[in-house]
Amino acid sequence: MKSFIPFFKLVVVLFFVGHMSAQENFKATWESLKKHKAVPEWFANAKLGVYFHWGVYSVPATDGEWYPRWMYVPDRHPNLWGGEVYKKHRKNYGENFHYHDFIPMWKAPKFNAKAWVDMFENMGAKFIGSIAEHHDGFSLWDSQVNEWNSVGMGPGIDVVKAIGEETKKRGLKFMATFHHGFHNMFYPKPDLSYLRPVTLNTYNYVYENCEVPQDEKYKNLYCNMDYNEAQDLWLGKLNEVIEAHCPDYIWMDFGQRFISEDYRKQFLVNYFNKAKVENKEVVVNTKGNFFPTELAVVNVERATMEDITSEVWITDFILGSSWCYNKEKRTAIDPAQAIRILAEVVSKNGVMLLSAGPMADGTMPVEQVNAMEGIGAWMQLYGEAIYDTKPFLVFGEGTTVLKRDEADAWNAYGAIKQGLNKLNSSDVRYTQKGKVVYAIQLGWNEKESERILEVFANQGKALKIKSVSVLGSEEKIQWKRNKLGLILKQPKNRPAEAEKALVYKIVLK
Repeated sequence: MKSFIPFFKLVVVLFFVGHMSAQENFKATWESLKKHKAVPEWFANAKLGVYFHWGVYSVPATDGEWYPRWMYVPDRHPNLWGGEVYKKHRKNYGENFHYHDFIPMWKAPKFNAKAWVDMFENMGAKFIGSIAEHHDGFSLWDSQVNEWNSVGMGPGIDVVKAIGEETKKRGLKFMATFHHGFHNMFYPKPDLSYLRPVTLNTYNYVYENCEVPQDEKYKNLYCNMDYNEAQDLWLGKLNEVIEAHCPDYIWMDFGQRFISEDYRKQFLVNYFNKAKVENKEVVVNTKGNFFPTELAVVNVERATMEDITSEVWITDFILGSSWCYNKEKRTAIDPAQAIRILAEVVSKNGVMLLSAGPMADGTMPVEQVNAMEGIGAWMQLYGEAIYDTKPFLVFGEGTTVLKRDEADAWNAYGAIKQGLNKLNSSDVRYTQKGKVVYAIQLGWNEKESERILEVFANQGKALKIKSVSVLGSEEKIQWKRNKLGLILKQPKNRPAEAEKALVYKIVLK
């Protein structure tokens, strides 16, 4: 017994030392911040999320969420809008109508956070987000550092709080999106002296006769301030949302790369330490290289990867015709296309994020509602092939060729866009959960009822198969195996929703 007591004391001491070490706060160094776990299990398993683009720009409801920028750009620049929106704005609203004049027009009488979150949850989203602020400088929470916000002006609604509370009630993860790193360069300027610390590029617009209001009372909206003051405002906004809501995921747009490194580090310190107090495993993403990938999830816009990646990544797609509601082009993503892209993304260790575009009055456009219902109908029946899965030995096989657009500067890390809209029933994408492999055929094949899964003659030739079935079908599936691979026959009767994607469930011994 005497020999046990010192050992017991040692165990207790080591436990508390380890516990105290685990509770140490993060510090503003990359070495310390990289101790953060970039991909918690909940995020890797979620696979599908949704948020929305909604703001003052939803009032003009044309030419996208960059309307507040282009309405002040009188000439057209290569590969970018300008000129046309400038003329359209003046034709529709007059020469002296500014962006802040839209704010009283944003009333949102039909906004219903519960109805929105119901839609998102029924679509199959496992994490749900609210836009917190876009590039335009208008905050969608009760901000004390920015008087230009949706509580004190416009609709009089704390949008972040309303969506966050509804999401958390359901045990789902909550996300807030911040695009405001680009705020200090979003509106045209009379000069760029305030931006000297930032490498200047084609994003900057300078006009001797700049039409953006320069009055002191508008400085927080139009970011008429020097670089350091703009960075203080950037961090102050983040700190408010972190302190009040501590989202499970703070999504960040490309503009954070224009924020100096010390401010970026301080944001992460504040967020990670608050999450530790809240006992949350939180996520940030990097859209480019403004955060090291050791602590952040790689984000690529409307794209996929070339192959299975070792780390989980995320991509964003649009539910409507553009990120925000566009009254001139009311279309929505085809639910079948969305499901096929989702299978493609998940097969390569990715997560898919969709963005809705509500109308200014708080109504979700019917075409987007229909798209969400179509996605949800498939996910409700066949979500087991998506949620909580891991990549298989290969991501898939088929005839559709996906190509990288070398000229697309938005997508780092070898991301691919071209060909995603052509995925069809000739293509298969694989996922795996334990001893179950899901072969997701991207559509119902009307021409050929038989297909060969070649992976079972190559990388998976050593795998032993116990059974094969099709989700949603009670028919016995005919299958055999030879030197070509696993040969399957579609069921004679098409299961519900299988026109979007048919799922073979292959159980291994």
